[in-house]
Amino acid sequence: MKCSCQILTLILAILSIFVSPSLPASTNYCAKSLAHHFIRAKIGILGQARLDATTTAQVEFNTSEFNSGWVFNRARQHTRSIGFNLQYTIVNLGSIDTMTNGHMHTLDFPLEGRLDNTESILFYNVTPTISVSSNALKNPELIDSDGLRLSAGMVYKKNLSAQRAWLFGFRSDYRFGSSKTYPVIGVCLHPDRDWSLQLALPDFSILKRFSRGLSLALFAKPAGNQWHVFSKDMTRNSNFIYSAIAIGLSVQWNISTSLNAGLSIENQSNRRFNYVLNDNTSVEVKAEPSTGMMLTGEVLF
Repeated sequence: MKCSCQILTLILAILSIFVSPSLPASTNYCAKSLAHHFIRAKIGILGQARLDATTTAQVEFNTSEFNSGWVFNRARQHTRSIGFNLQYTIVNLGSIDTMTNGHMHTLDFPLEGRLDNTESILFYNVTPTISVSSNALKNPELIDSDGLRLSAGMVYKKNLSAQRAWLFGFRSDYRFGSSKTYPVIGVCLHPDRDWSLQLALPDFSILKRFSRGLSLALFAKPAGNQWHVFSKDMTRNSNFIYSAIAIGLSVQWNISTSLNAGLSIENQSNRRFNYVLNDNTSVEVKAEPSTGMMLTGEVLF
């Protein structure tokens, strides 16, 4: 397995030099927009918060993302796309001496599709992923099956009318921290052309469109990941796991038919960390809620 991954991970490592390195596949099942090729960049920060009520330790997140998607099949009843995503997360734990340096990389290749007919839509995705610490990308021979993952999902949407639909299905990914398979269930409501409501679990959103290409969305979703990390001398390895619930408000501006910009303000609560200290002690700890901001730029073509 290690040998078969070396060439691929070397290419990804080179790419990560030029782009600020589990990104989930799309969770927007109620949107009526058409599929597009796209390139998207994000940068954000989640403010400092106390790591544990019994200590003065602080934790802070900085995240950069590059997302892309290419629609390679755009038939009337079957649309398929493949993507390439990079996420670079710096977890700053201050004076806590963890096994990892806190620089985490997630690289994935989502294959997504939708089967349409007049009464229903079937969404599906399969996403192979590499999720490791930065020193593993610099030394691809370290990457084995512990750093490789596979996420998948399938959701069926039944149209009751032009304004209403219900949906159900499942997803299997790392958005709750460690790997979980969980149900997806909810309803889509479109009271008029300017409102779109996805009243679903675990991904909830209410979107309101305004004039001049502006839209406002309220959302709630799981926000977690798991990375396979290595010590500085690369002789030891472990998992670094994070989970939280994110609730936020986002503003998007459709500047033109091919250019979008966005700003999100997000609060993460119910935050949990699992990691290993440099002395090989395993730690499971909670963190106080924290609020952050993310800027987004997107090109459609």
